[in-house]
Amino acid sequence: MRRDGHIIEEIVDYSNMAESFDQVLRGTDRKKSRQGRYLIKHREEVLRELTGRISDGSFHVKDYRERQITEGGKVRHIQILTMRDRIAVHAIMAVVDRHLRKRFIRTTSASIKQRGMHDLKNYIRRDINDDPRGTQFCYKFDISKFYESVDQESVMKCVRRVFKDERLITMLNGFVHMMPKGISIGLRSSQGLGNLLLSVHIDHVLKDRLGVKHFYRYCDDGVVLASSKKQLWEIRQIIHELVESIGLKVKGNERIFPITEGIDFLGYVIYPNHVLLRKRIKKNAARKLAKVRSRKRRRILIASLYGVAKHADCSNMFIKLTGKQMKSFKDLNVSYQPEDGKKRFPGQVVSIRELVNLPIIVKDFETGIKTEQGEDRCIVSIEQGGEMKKFFTNSVEMKNILAQIRQMPDGLPFETVIKTESFGKGRTKYVFT
Repeated sequence: MRRDGHIIEEIVDYSNMAESFDQVLRGTDRKKSRQGRYLIKHREEVLRELTGRISDGSFHVKDYRERQITEGGKVRHIQILTMRDRIAVHAIMAVVDRHLRKRFIRTTSASIKQRGMHDLKNYIRRDINDDPRGTQFCYKFDISKFYESVDQESVMKCVRRVFKDERLITMLNGFVHMMPKGISIGLRSSQGLGNLLLSVHIDHVLKDRLGVKHFYRYCDDGVVLASSKKQLWEIRQIIHELVESIGLKVKGNERIFPITEGIDFLGYVIYPNHVLLRKRIKKNAARKLAKVRSRKRRRILIASLYGVAKHADCSNMFIKLTGKQMKSFKDLNVSYQPEDGKKRFPGQVVSIRELVNLPIIVKDFETGIKTEQGEDRCIVSIEQGGEMKKFFTNSVEMKNILAQIRQMPDGLPFETVIKTESFGKGRTKYVFT
């Protein structure tokens, strides 16, 4: 496996450090806190200090406090860092995660940019639809107390397989060994490094070495689909061996069952032809909505429920719980309205020269656009060969013709071919024909 180097240079780039500062201090409460006010006041000084410590590899988490939370009936202990340390950790992991992402299989999710539970759910539904025979049965498993039980040295071996910069490895080693045992639940690095451990020891073994076609993982929860229970019992034995090889254990609630019973995964119950919300989510929403008295709080709860229900076939459930009709985005008939009032057109920008003598469909246009070439340019949205494109023009003739066409009831869109005409001393103009 080829290892990545020169990571520190990417981390200490000012744009990355500044972005991390803004991300950690987002939100009014954080900005108004004592720590937040100090950091904002001394922004450049703080960035210079953290940049220097990361550059020489001396950064480490100085202090943290622990908070107990209850999540899904489980009691967890979360480590809370100072905002200053969180800025540095965020800057380091923003770059590290970008390098790790390309090493993860496509069907793993959680804490991976642009890959969330809905993305993975859609993958499962697509595979069930495309390969109904090969996805008749499901094996679902969960790793017991993952973060608390992770072997720290196993994580660092994976880190050394990916990175070769000793300064970076030293800092990541500090993150991993922050706790006496396992890895911190609250530390930004734990999600990416935990993913890396399972990617190396489970994902790539199942997909690359053993050729398991339908395997999906969301953090420490996994699902395997196959055509028979016999296949899944064999895969189950392999997964147990792989998990135990890194000092972890599969929970006793694992199951092998036909998918017609519904796959309870990612907060949804996925059936061959439809998807429902997990029962516990529906019950919790119903209890909260029954108790709430504040209109503002009720709107927040309804919006939260809508956010998850719209990704499932739950229109009737939503109406019963909220008394409101769930609408499709298409039905709302709204679109982005820029502050400057100018239209935004899809497609790549092309030179008008590339369109000469080619049939196009002019869809729309916008005038008064400022570009590097000058002000009051016109951008024209077109369709060419079934593909949306756009071009800029400062032709007085073209702008005048477009303005006239806009006044016609059915003027836009229209078909045309752009031609060139010579005028003056060797000058060329472009015209609609």
